[in-house]
Amino acid sequence: MKAKSFLKGMAVFMSIMAVSAFSAFAAGNKAEIGSVNLQIDSSDIEIGSAAKKISVSSGDDGFTIQNDEGTALNMQGNVWKSNTAPQFKVILKADSEHKFNTNNLKTANFYKFSGAEVGFVKATGTANSITLTIKTKKLKSNPGDLTVGDVSWRDENGVAEWSSVDNAEKYLVKLYRGSQFITSGETTGTSYDFRSAITQNGNYSYKIRAYAYGSYGDWVSSEELEMRASSSQGGTENGRWILDAHGWWFLNPDRSYPANTWKMINGKWYYFNKSGYMKTGWVQTNGIWYYLGADGAM
Repeated sequence: MKAKSFLKGMAVFMSIMAVSAFSAFAAGNKAEIGSVNLQIDSSDIEIGSAAKKISVSSGDDGFTIQNDEGTALNMQGNVWKSNTAPQFKVILKADSEHKFNTNNLKTANFYKFSGAEVGFVKATGTANSITLTIKTKKLKSNPGDLTVGDVSWRDENGVAEWSSVDNAEKYLVKLYRGSQFITSGETTGTSYDFRSAITQNGNYSYKIRAYAYGSYGDWVSSEELEMRASSSQGGTENGRWILDAHGWWFLNPDRSYPANTWKMINGKWYYFNKSGYMKTGWVQTNGIWYYLGADGAM
């Protein structure tokens, strides 16, 4: 019985050894892949694009490319932004008759790229599989593409306006009286109300530039706007009257102004339209007519 058990155990052992030897023989006889050539198409990767994949192909035998693509690794937010060098992960799989050279697969010289301009970042893997990281060239914007046009003053009343810029996420504005900086702000629209910042006589201008996907356009300057306060309707401790090319408006102490409402000033009632200008003559509010004198007072 012991002899039979011994012989049976030896048979099992020899079978295992035979399988192992065959596997080692088969692995040792796999053709080695000494280099990898990849064609890259990254035409969808640009500033403002939400594309997260590039096309990857190869004319080489012995391996496949997972999904024939590379997947993005470093997109910030939902779109590609300026001054980013997009990186992508590409997975390569050797077929049953081939193996990668494990001594060289981690080196840049192991890979050759064509098509898009890309570079090697790093690679890890085994004889059977490689995870490759590559990068495309840095995305650069042209400031001229973000130049703001039609920069002007709306009815010369202290409201800046301009034409929209394609893909602009926001606009930055700066107000000046002569060469003196007064204030700054930003908006996503195509106008900015500076009236609350215009508190003195003088010539005012503003600068504006657009921002998109991590990049700024060039500053563009407006023409000067001459503003003067009334000498007959001066300031009070509760604010002051301002006259511009469009009419009278009232500047509150906190630099806001009344609009689409009544306001008592120095014991008299005045009505201001939705743009903030004092009304005269007949005005209807809440279904009732009121008469305002030439000076705007009721």
